[in-house]
Amino acid sequence: MTLSAEVVSKEVPEVVEFTQLKSRTTAEALKELVKDYGIVYVTALTRQGCSGCETQKPLFKTLAEKMNQENPAKVRFRSFHMNYESGDKEESWNSKRIFGHAAYPTYTIHVKSHVGPLEIYRSVYPPMEELEKQIKESFELAEFYETEAQNASRLESDKLLS
Repeated sequence: MTLSAEVVSKEVPEVVEFTQLKSRTTAEALKELVKDYGIVYVTALTRQGCSGCETQKPLFKTLAEKMNQENPAKVRFRSFHMNYESGDKEESWNSKRIFGHAAYPTYTIHVKSHVGPLEIYRSVYPPMEELEKQIKESFELAEFYETEAQNASRLESDKLLS
């Protein structure tokens, strides 16, 4: 089963439609969202009508632009904004089911490893300085898992050739 989360914009951060994820399991969603080794994936989960989300939205955008300029090949920022119209809470509950978060805005950091996506950090309404610190510290882990995957691939190739 392939997930194709529709990217609504190529802005930084990328705005991704959540509706395409609503029937997915956590593993399916994360496998599609955290695709490449050596990349730090930063995700913002926000909800319509959330005042904290509105407060942090421009701060997250500024951080994403700054980090993308400094490390364009090492970091990807995405934003999922949940609809919450007229008391319809279904999309919000699906987001909580898939991402396992308790409140909005929630920010997560993932890297890909040989065992799949790994969550490095999760926080509700963090100061952007803390999020930036966690992103920078995650670069080393992303690089480590990329090297591990390359070494494992070389070992497999060597086994096949011998």
